[in-house]
Amino acid sequence: MEPTVDRPAPQVTVSDIRTLLDSSAELPVLYINYGPGDGDTEAELDVWAAGLVYQPDIVLTRATALDQLGEEPDSETIAAFLPKVQKAVDQMISVRGL
Repeated sequence: MEPTVDRPAPQVTVSDIRTLLDSSAELPVLYINYGPGDGDTEAELDVWAAGLVYQPDIVLTRATALDQLGEEPDSETIAAFLPKVQKAVDQMISVRGL
């Protein structure tokens, strides 16, 4: 099942990855925030501390991003990494059935 047009998967951006890398949260993660319920709210990407996020919603940890991108990646390096992260988001949305 693919994300639908009326409930599209959020698009991962360079800014999302930069926010993850620059976060001061303890063990920050990029995760899918489904909002206050499964109603009409569109899912979006957010960064927060891993301990405060429902584990199945985590797309990427800062540790994994640093392993893949290096300590100070430039925008081009991050942009080349985006399709891999987007694929994970699309799969997670599909599994959830939104």
